[in-house]
Amino acid sequence: MADEARALDELADQVSRTLEQGRGRRRLAVMFWGLLLLLVAVAAWWWWPEEETTRWQQVALERGDMRLTATATGNLAAKSEVTVGAEISGLITEVNVAENDAVAQGQVLARFDTEELEVALTQAEARHASAVAAVDEALATQEEAVLAERRLASLVARQSVSREALDTARATRKRADARVVTSRAAVLEAEAAVSQARTRLGKSVITSPIDGVVLKRQVEPGNTVAANFQAPELFLLAEDLQVMELHVAVDEADVGLVAAGQPARFGVDAWPNREFEAEVLSVYLYPTIENNVVTYTAVLGVDNTEELLRPGMTATATITTGERHDVLLLPNQALRFSPPAAQDAGGSLMMGPPGMRGGGQAAAGNAVWVLRDGSPLRVPVRTGYTDGQHTELLGGDLAEGDEVLVGVQADAR
Repeated sequence: MADEARALDELADQVSRTLEQGRGRRRLAVMFWGLLLLLVAVAAWWWWPEEETTRWQQVALERGDMRLTATATGNLAAKSEVTVGAEISGLITEVNVAENDAVAQGQVLARFDTEELEVALTQAEARHASAVAAVDEALATQEEAVLAERRLASLVARQSVSREALDTARATRKRADARVVTSRAAVLEAEAAVSQARTRLGKSVITSPIDGVVLKRQVEPGNTVAANFQAPELFLLAEDLQVMELHVAVDEADVGLVAAGQPARFGVDAWPNREFEAEVLSVYLYPTIENNVVTYTAVLGVDNTEELLRPGMTATATITTGERHDVLLLPNQALRFSPPAAQDAGGSLMMGPPGMRGGGQAAAGNAVWVLRDGSPLRVPVRTGYTDGQHTELLGGDLAEGDEVLVGVQADAR
């Protein structure tokens, strides 16, 4: 009996363990399928397409004033620059000025060694004195020949001497006349040589031709200057740096609007937080062509009383070419904008702003986009001048207060 009871207890324990293992496997299966369903739900939420709405950026048309400008870049220069050179060759013994020195007209800038020049002048004066003496001698010989000819003529008249003697005396007198002419020509030549020697001696002193300032000095005491083929440049002088000029290159598209008398403002890198005033003095007719780009030089007058500006500084000038009052202003962004659908269909459907076209003529193809019933609609327009930010609206199916599209922003929901 005891053995049968133990066998029954063991069988009951085995059945209990088997049932526990079955319940554990079911719990694992439930957890696996629950985790799988959770991953599927997360993936579906992540990759599910979102609904997008388009938010258009619009600007209302307004009336206002517009200042027309043309921008050009160039360099400052002195109003008048004079290069002082040497007309003779020789040794520089003295240099009296340096860069930035103020000079007056006639002031001595440099001197040459004059020893050889003084010797040449003395020789020329001696030759001149000799030529003058030769004239006196020729005149005396001429007078003697004339008297001899007269005496022989008297004797021939009385038949005291032969005619041949008179002919000889007459020839002698003519030779004396010619000697007088030759000696007088020699005097003139000697006078010219003296004048030349004195001129060369005078050129040994280099003086300033103007009142101004020394911009550049290119000679030092002890330098030898050779002026055989061209005059060496010794000094560069500026007449007055308180009145300067700005030479700028104006683009050919803007040159028709730039004229003398127009105001301008410009800036330089040396004074980044300051603008200087200027005025257009002239516009050159002859073009400058570089890399197939055509520009015209405009000369602007600059007041440099404060002496802040220097020759050679690079400046960017803005020239006021005109003003438009109470015009309908169209943002240039609107002329450059096209809806995404239009861009996908082949790019922008209109050209950019027309720029400063003469006479305010519109460029073909200009148009803007407006919203009609929630959808963009292309509206052709006729435009005029532009100031870089706004363009004058001359015609089209738009009026003050109408809104034009300038941008788009996708808003995901």
